Amino acid sequence: MDKNFETLLKYQEIDIKLKRLLDSLEKSDANKKMEQARAEFNIAKKTVLDSEKEAEGVISVYETLSSQITELNEKNKELELIVENVDADELVGFADQIETVKDNVVALEKRLSEIKAMAEKLIKTFQDANTMGLKMKDYFNSAKADYSELVKNAEPEISAYKKKLKELEPEINEELFAKYKAITSDNKYPAFVEVYDGDGVYSCTGCGLQLSQKNTSELNEKGICTCETCRRTIFKR
Repeated sequence: MDKNFETLLKYQEIDIKLKRLLDSLEKSDANKKMEQARAEFNIAKKTVLDSEKEAEGVISVYETLSSQITELNEKNKELELIVENVDADELVGFADQIETVKDNVVALEKRLSEIKAMAEKLIKTFQDANTMGLKMKDYFNSAKADYSELVKNAEPEISAYKKKLKELEPEINEELFAKYKAITSDNKYPAFVEVYDGDGVYSCTGCGLQLSQKNTSELNEKGICTCETCRRTIFKR
């Protein structure tokens, strides 16, 4: 195996260490708390916005009902004044109109009472969501401070790994390096794996599956092949 390939394996070893370090930060309790706070904050924010939108509709209905009740009460007063000045024969007809108006007012007032209850429920939902949003904002900021401290402590090691990778990169064959980047872009680590030799039966140590006859022949001939299952590059020392 040539020096160029050995350099790539060394690059891979450092790259894996860097990935594990970055993964540990991503999986840290502080980062999980940040994600949890962000998710719950967004839920609370949506609830607040939905409540505001629904409240607009409730207010519109409330104003319409109030206007209708006012109109009916005015009409009822007009009818009562008319009743005072009509003959007895006409009184029955006006009395029926007055009762109809009163029934309509009662129905509207009942509906208005329901709307008020809806409004009170919306106000509570809004207040609870707003309180939760503020709580999650504080929770997020606290978790973010903890996460920033973790990143700060890990930064020297991260920088050292990145510096070493940058130094090694020019020493690697471009075609080989492009293949490495293509495999790792699918989050497959390690990208280059040594073959497992089980008494002449070869298997990929990346996915664990046995190599085909074609892969086996290529590996024996060239010392390298691409796994037909996981697409990792398999090498033989």
